[in-house]
Amino acid sequence: MKRILCFLLSLLLLLSSAAWAEDAETAETEAFDELEDIENIEDDSDLDGLDEAEDDEIYWVDYDYKELYVGNATPLQGKFFTGLWGGSTSDLDVQELLHAYNLVKWDSDLVNIRLNHRVVSGAVILDDAAGNRTYLLALYDDLRYSDGTPITAYDYAFSLLLMVDPVIAELGGQPMDASWLMGIDEYLSGESKTLAGLRVIDEKQLRITVKAESLPYFYEMARLNLKPYPIAEIAPDTEVKDEGEGVFFSQPLDAEVLQKTILDPDTGYMTHPRVVSGPYTLSEFDPETATAHFRINEEYAGNENNQTPQLWDLYYGPASNENMIQELGDGMFGLLNKVTFSRSLIDGIRLAQTQGHQYTMSNYPRTGLTLIWFTEDSPRTQSLAVRRAIAQCLDRESFVRSYVGPFGLVIDGLYGLGQWMYGIASGTSRYPIMLPENDPQYEETLTQWEEISLDGLTRYSLDVEAAIRLLEEDGWTLGPDGAPYDPAAGTARYKEIDGELVGLTLTISMPPSQDAIQAMEQYFLPHLAEAGMPATLQPMDLRDLQQVYDGNQENSVDLLYLGENFSVIFDPAIFRPATENVEDAEEDSLPAVRAEIYALGQDMVHTNSRDLLSFMQKWVVMQERISQRLPLIPIYSNVYFDFYTRELYDYRIEDAVTWAEAIVPAYMSDPETYDASAEAAIGTELEEMEQLFLEENTGSSGHAPKLFQNENRRFILQR
Repeated sequence: MKRILCFLLSLLLLLSSAAWAEDAETAETEAFDELEDIENIEDDSDLDGLDEAEDDEIYWVDYDYKELYVGNATPLQGKFFTGLWGGSTSDLDVQELLHAYNLVKWDSDLVNIRLNHRVVSGAVILDDAAGNRTYLLALYDDLRYSDGTPITAYDYAFSLLLMVDPVIAELGGQPMDASWLMGIDEYLSGESKTLAGLRVIDEKQLRITVKAESLPYFYEMARLNLKPYPIAEIAPDTEVKDEGEGVFFSQPLDAEVLQKTILDPDTGYMTHPRVVSGPYTLSEFDPETATAHFRINEEYAGNENNQTPQLWDLYYGPASNENMIQELGDGMFGLLNKVTFSRSLIDGIRLAQTQGHQYTMSNYPRTGLTLIWFTEDSPRTQSLAVRRAIAQCLDRESFVRSYVGPFGLVIDGLYGLGQWMYGIASGTSRYPIMLPENDPQYEETLTQWEEISLDGLTRYSLDVEAAIRLLEEDGWTLGPDGAPYDPAAGTARYKEIDGELVGLTLTISMPPSQDAIQAMEQYFLPHLAEAGMPATLQPMDLRDLQQVYDGNQENSVDLLYLGENFSVIFDPAIFRPATENVEDAEEDSLPAVRAEIYALGQDMVHTNSRDLLSFMQKWVVMQERISQRLPLIPIYSNVYFDFYTRELYDYRIEDAVTWAEAIVPAYMSDPETYDASAEAAIGTELEEMEQLFLEENTGSSGHAPKLFQNENRRFILQR
């Protein structure tokens, strides 16, 4: 199985490499034949709607090299300040544009978090006799906010004090979990007015102490994941003080004040952060069109490589699956980020082929997945049999093929193709053995690494008859009147639960994407109805969907269809029990299952940061349990494509965590001499892709508002 998974991921990334050889195509076809979930995929060879390259007109689009228009299919919600209030993936990326100087940074070579060498000038790490660990950090003195105000240790202390404060929950957010911090319990309970584990020694020195019982922790340095936020903008009448026993606020934070300074829709720091630390400042945001304008922050001191922004203006907004590639080719966009829809990908690849003198592409595996989430309060999904029956009514293979085409894979756990753990488990990445070959433990360690795989995951394919058997065995054998269930009646199955007749009528909430809705209506709803579980789709605004997902909004929804993109810090807090009293919950109920998986996740992350093997072994166990107990139904992970003009240089998205990180060193300039053979190579690859894959659903009825005027590519920021 590892060999097949390795091949498939390589195939997904192959479009940017050389053309396939004839013998390689034979081997690839044989590999597909081994997969039950993609069998017969090569029976049809035509991808409708593709024009021949030689028939397309070669043309040139003029760009202004001081600005860049960026499009993404996920609209901005305007949550540009921390992730405590949620936000779309586009919002999280924008946060990276606006807020910088994190104390720590992800290092892909180390496969972990380390100190940010552009922010921390020196560090001392000490353990005391009780095992508590203290980090003494010295900061560089050239860090400033966009208004020129110096950034000091007090700004980092303010950020942490704010994010752990209970007032965040009063304002509808989720306070940061700092249970690892010395003195946090006493501080939050009011027993102590100071937070002993956080000290400001002086304006350039910060001291943070971790409790012994919170160690080890695999992502140890991630606990220093702090960015500076300007207290004058957020809590203007408050100061951070340290009189020798720990930091504290000069006066308690006031929810009414923060409601105005953070959440006011017209002036609040959430949607209109005026003073920031990142490479760009926010000039304008229009919530009606979900478009934003960013301007270079001249006070930004640079990233670790001392790189500062070169593009004076960035414009960012939604791009519809239906016409994003056309708009790129017309010059309305200079960059499309995270393109996933199969029709758009095929069109984008064709654009890179036919207009290769000006347009190119990059691809990179997604670190998240698309899934179906069972809401915890639904009385219909507390049974494992029901959840498994629902899983067997989803034709995941056809769903994935129709929505993301050959650019995604059906998956069976909580992981993404771009995670380093998946790379190791699938065989696409080398084992990080930290021992020399002559070490006595080398062979045993190698054997343990080779035993790691995803073969033990439970996989669910479309099988309505099996779903019906599960439901009948679980007691869903009645009709709405209490009589024996009649399949010919076309009604839902019922079961008596706690003296009440409960029907398997499901409500599924999802984003209002017509492409996704069409796929759900074709590959999920008919099979649910056939099994006696008729379902209704309920399109929901992303903000409300996030609230339901986070458990912050009452609802009568049974299932959520959504995407989850992971941080580089994989600590699956989504399974954290809403209450500690889960002992009385039924063994297969969602509260009990999620508590169990959360415990497995905590055991995983509380592994020594140098023990990658143990972390991986625990990660596999957790994935196997997720697939067995089904707190969610994983659907697919995929490869992202970015399409952009060749006039954009040093945009290395495949080496970055986000486009916001990749855009900092990028600049616009006249393109280098173009090698026309690249067009032919891409064309050959695409033709062979056409022979291997069938795109079952090329239609798209989703529309996004027009963002630009065609004449001069100006953003329309409607008020």
